[in-house]
Amino acid sequence: MNRYYSAVVFITLTMLGTIIVHLFDNETLSRRVKKEFTQIAILICVCSICEFFGLYLNRTSNQFVIVHGIVKAMEFSIAPIIPILYARIVGIKNIRKNRRLIIFSLIILNIICEIISIFKPFIFYINEENVYMHGFFYNFYIVMYLAGIVFFIIELIKYTQKYQSKNIATLVAIIFFLISGFLIKAFNDDIYTDWLVVAISLLLFMIYYSDLSLKVDPLTSLLNRKSFENRLKKIDYPTAVIMLDANYFKEINDSYGHQFGDKILKIISKTILQAYGKYADCYRIGGDEFCVILKRGKLEELANYQENKYGKYEMLEDLNARFDELLSKQFEEFPMLQNGVSKGFGIYYGPNDEFKHNYFSPETIKEVIQIADERMYREKQKSKN
Repeated sequence: MNRYYSAVVFITLTMLGTIIVHLFDNETLSRRVKKEFTQIAILICVCSICEFFGLYLNRTSNQFVIVHGIVKAMEFSIAPIIPILYARIVGIKNIRKNRRLIIFSLIILNIICEIISIFKPFIFYINEENVYMHGFFYNFYIVMYLAGIVFFIIELIKYTQKYQSKNIATLVAIIFFLISGFLIKAFNDDIYTDWLVVAISLLLFMIYYSDLSLKVDPLTSLLNRKSFENRLKKIDYPTAVIMLDANYFKEINDSYGHQFGDKILKIISKTILQAYGKYADCYRIGGDEFCVILKRGKLEELANYQENKYGKYEMLEDLNARFDELLSKQFEEFPMLQNGVSKGFGIYYGPNDEFKHNYFSPETIKEVIQIADERMYREKQKSKN
């Protein structure tokens, strides 16, 4: 065993130790998430140590054959569990009970196979010279591990879609980095950097998860006020803004309590995503105030706005009608939603608009927000009257 590999293991364990200390001090992540990240870090530590001792014991005295087998069995038993724990962080709890049972059964089956391999050639075996060898069913372990990674990626994609696919480029880069590390190992079995790659991927995923958490409103899962303000600074393209405000929401809170009010906000938020999410980013910017901003290119997709600058904004009215239709499906269970949600919109034609100084063409995105806000409050006043 060379000094280079010993240094790699040392760096891996030091990094994981630093991650655990950071998680202990972190006040942004929930206790559940911190606990699960810590569990992953500890398991990666165990796997890295097992791989280290497996290499150390290789070709040593045959009196250590059983110990060598136990070390490899531990590493191979734990490895497929790690991506499942990742999936727990991003939403495995939403998976049906029968699917969770299948996952649990496969994990137990893999552990049993690894224990058998200590004594019989199966997934792996340790020969009489105390040399680690692949068994006939070694590919079963590879399939289990890859299945865990694929499962995690699928759950991760669902998770990003839930939060409007923010930071998707970062996510793709992390997955590419992780896969690259395993491909290096697959092409050259003498390179032992796989657990270092997994440890770095854990750190990158923590950064990704923390960054996404800071952008999202915890109650509604819509993007939060800070994300909204940052987005306004970056808009340099034609777009539309829709402001929304729940009618009589204070009365709902006073009559039914704040817990019920939170439930109403979640229903409205979910409906906003269903109605506008395909075309726009959706934000909760206040207590019962929401905002929708069309994504780049979506204004052109919805309508030929160049020819209809002074039209009746039919495409936005259609989106608003879609929202009202979806919300009406909740009236039977939640009749107080019949009070409705007031809406107002404005269109921004971009910094290079040739009609910039025309009354119908606001110069800045902030002016568009103000116009949409005023229209929304006029509609709200009408509903009260």
